[in-house]
Amino acid sequence: MVAEVLSGMVQGVHGEIITVQADVSDGLPVFGLTGHLSSEVKEAKERVRTALKNTGCHLPPRRVSVNLAPADVRKSGTCYDMAIAVGIMTAMGLIPQSAVRGIVFLGELALDGMLSPVTGVLAILRTAQEAGYHTCVVPPANVQEASLLPEMRVLGFANLKEVTAFLRGTAEDEYSERKIVTCVKDVGKTIRAAGRPDGGAGYPDLSEVKGQRMAKRALEIAVAGYHNLFLDGPPGAGKSMLASCTPGIMPGMTREEMIDATMVYSVKGLLREGFSLVENRPFRAPSSSVTMAGMFGGGKNPSPGEVTLAHHGVLFLDEFPEFKRELIEMFRVVLEDHQVRQIRNGKTVTFPADFIFIAAANPCPCGYFPDRRYCHCSPREIFHYQNRLSGPILDRLDLFVRCDKMSYETMTEEKEGETSAMVRERVREVWGLQKERFKSGGSNFNGRMTPKEVKKYCVLDENSRKLMKEVFDRLRLTGRSYNRILKVGRTIADMEGSARIREEHLREALMFRRTAPFGQDPDTP
Repeated sequence: MVAEVLSGMVQGVHGEIITVQADVSDGLPVFGLTGHLSSEVKEAKERVRTALKNTGCHLPPRRVSVNLAPADVRKSGTCYDMAIAVGIMTAMGLIPQSAVRGIVFLGELALDGMLSPVTGVLAILRTAQEAGYHTCVVPPANVQEASLLPEMRVLGFANLKEVTAFLRGTAEDEYSERKIVTCVKDVGKTIRAAGRPDGGAGYPDLSEVKGQRMAKRALEIAVAGYHNLFLDGPPGAGKSMLASCTPGIMPGMTREEMIDATMVYSVKGLLREGFSLVENRPFRAPSSSVTMAGMFGGGKNPSPGEVTLAHHGVLFLDEFPEFKRELIEMFRVVLEDHQVRQIRNGKTVTFPADFIFIAAANPCPCGYFPDRRYCHCSPREIFHYQNRLSGPILDRLDLFVRCDKMSYETMTEEKEGETSAMVRERVREVWGLQKERFKSGGSNFNGRMTPKEVKKYCVLDENSRKLMKEVFDRLRLTGRSYNRILKVGRTIADMEGSARIREEHLREALMFRRTAPFGQDPDTP
């Protein structure tokens, strides 16, 4: 008899159902595993054989064949161990086939039969639930993660012996009514909430940043409309601190966003031991030494990179020109599509990457240009440094602002600026306006509008059209940069409570538009 048991795997950040087919038949005593397997899956043969023996189930001197279907998908990871063991026992007649029907088994087996946690449980079970499967068996450490799906019946067992007892019916009284294992009610309460009141608990407060009035304004506009921001200025001006305040002025994540972020971090294996729901907006700040795979994801078995770990949050790249040229140029695609596509083993893997992008840079290698009292870089060095960022990359950024060195008076003033909470409330109102605007579908934020939506929602009056006609030729704007100015103008209008984009809104948007090499005053020849 061929027994079938359900398990799953992760492709990118999405799950895929895998059917474990097991057969025990007459023949030479061989244990065979097939199904386009990676080395760690092939090693499951020894883990399962020993775990079964130590659980009291000795394999008979017959041919044991296990296939993981579909065969055209490469299997990796250790989450199939429990399903393989259960499938073999079902094929041996120790567990009735009806007992395993419709149940998804995920878990790694230790040699003594204990169940160890695996990554990607949430992604796999989300796919399983969409396919109509609503019961799963997982290790105790994965129980709370699995219970994020409200319609999923989650059973957690410490070892293979408990799993076998439950499936054979000898532990029916103990487990039959159990929906979930302990500590899940608190998690359920957390994720049923609309979201945390703040998006970045634990990050610096905006009131701690001295001065930089224009930069703070640009940051609020960027967050309000989900725009990209470029910060330019000398070392110590506060660029990094401003960027680190960003999650704190973003409204908290919704339940769906929490699950999306938790799913990504689970696949990457970054959830803390046991379980940790990702409640705060992600803030990722990789160093300039990061690799292409580390930034955009990849590998033989593709896993998420920094751009995906920043999904629904903030990606901050300090010293942006110091990153590898090919890595910088890859952002051409990411900042347009808000996702990363990779092809592995003939399959297209898609990683989400929708975040607020903030880049910071010094104006020259030493950082002090155009102040020639301190800057000793040659014109050639300055030119090469600034030209590490190509026109197409800069064209994809919405707001440019310079953070100047603070004066002694600014540094020592006791008057505190606006707190993150105050700015966050204004941002929440603007997000509400955009939610209403785009409720019929399409984009979610002004910064994500398509050209068709820009034409619909960014209607200009006569004065505004004259202004944009003038600057289009004078600044040699591209179609992309023209639309980005209109998007920023739409956000500023929303912040001012205006239904229409007025001339003053566009003038402010143009003020934040890059018109000269960073670090150089536009009037400087």
